Amino acid sequence: MGRFAAILFAVAGTVALQLVAVLLASVRFIGDRTRAATELRRTFWISLGAVMPLFFGHFAQVGLWAGVLFLLGALQTYDDAFYFSLVTFATLGYGDIVLAPDYRIFGALAATCGSLMLGWSTALIFAAISRAIDRDRA
Repeated sequence: MGRFAAILFAVAGTVALQLVAVLLASVRFIGDRTRAATELRRTFWISLGAVMPLFFGHFAQVGLWAGVLFLLGALQTYDDAFYFSLVTFATLGYGDIVLAPDYRIFGALAATCGSLMLGWSTALIFAAISRAIDRDRA
């Protein structure tokens, strides 16, 4: 697999996994089941229903990037690739594991994808909680 194809695969896969997580995080079901609960309990359950699928979705996205890096030979072990991808996806960038110059573009794009996906998740969680509170007040 060429590097450009690998980058396209990783980016498209990241977005596809995010869409699956967003669909799984549909909190309408939880909102309907917790309608009689207090606002605090309702908000808790809706938040949990949104956060958990998104959280595991992000781990799947990190795993995808790690797999691509490992298969391309950018990192020697999958554990190192997963750790590097997680740190990069979260935009921490510790620098204790670095990519060779030929693969640096993967690090930059993983960080960009991570920022976008984490922002998308934050927006979804905020919307779910806001919608639940608005329905309670209506």
